[in-house]
Amino acid sequence: MEILILFQVFAFHLEKNWTQYQWPKITTIVVTGDVEDKFYCIAHSYYIRLVLAAEIELAHLKNNATMKLWMISTVNLVKKYNLDGIFINFGDKLNKGSRDYHELTRMVRTSVSHFRNALPGCQISFTMPWTPSCKNDKCFDFLAIASVIDLLFVESFNIYNDMQDGCVATSSSPYQHVLTGLSDYIKLGVDSRKLVMGVPWYGFDYTCKRLYQDGGCELKNTNQIDSCSYPLARWIPYKEIVRRVSRSVTGRLWSDDRSAPYFVYMVRSYIGS
Repeated sequence: MEILILFQVFAFHLEKNWTQYQWPKITTIVVTGDVEDKFYCIAHSYYIRLVLAAEIELAHLKNNATMKLWMISTVNLVKKYNLDGIFINFGDKLNKGSRDYHELTRMVRTSVSHFRNALPGCQISFTMPWTPSCKNDKCFDFLAIASVIDLLFVESFNIYNDMQDGCVATSSSPYQHVLTGLSDYIKLGVDSRKLVMGVPWYGFDYTCKRLYQDGGCELKNTNQIDSCSYPLARWIPYKEIVRRVSRSVTGRLWSDDRSAPYFVYMVRSYIGS
């Protein structure tokens, strides 16, 4: 008996760095529109799908005319740039059972039907929050949307934007939370083969008020808010993390709690005369 395991690796197109992509490992690249001819040719030589980033906004759900216009313009852009599919994102908050909650489901279903007729063979994906537990009012009809979409890009990062964990430094993607979120989608009835785990290619940089013996960091909270680990974090790209870790006072450390690496570095301030 043969078992076929399919892997999907998404990348988001950064115009300055695309020459450094690990092309053989990528299956889909999300773009915002036109791309360089050389980039286009290299991607397709590796059978990578180029898909258009398309944002559904709350305003699109308010009437059929606005909804239809969005679908037509999206199809026209895909055809114009000769792309292979559509990557749909919806960033607004929704309450379960609300009018907009049901309208989003209807719009996704209608859009997918329209896209498949206009763009035969296109790949259609949709972004999902890290958990289907409706944290932070990010609540969709997950199962209904999953039933009509090819792939679900699960945003398994910035998780502590939705948690109440006090003013401590923490990982963007704590392992147990990522695992729980993906498992909950599967328990809900979502086909696991459709799930793509989104991971950050950056880290969080915190200013510590106090360091604990175990390497923990109490944050210097200037905002006077209860849940402050995420709001107080500064994003730094992966290449900057690699540069800083070599100059850190601790080197690379490991958090068993979060199953994530971290390090501590010092910043010296000088006051001129």
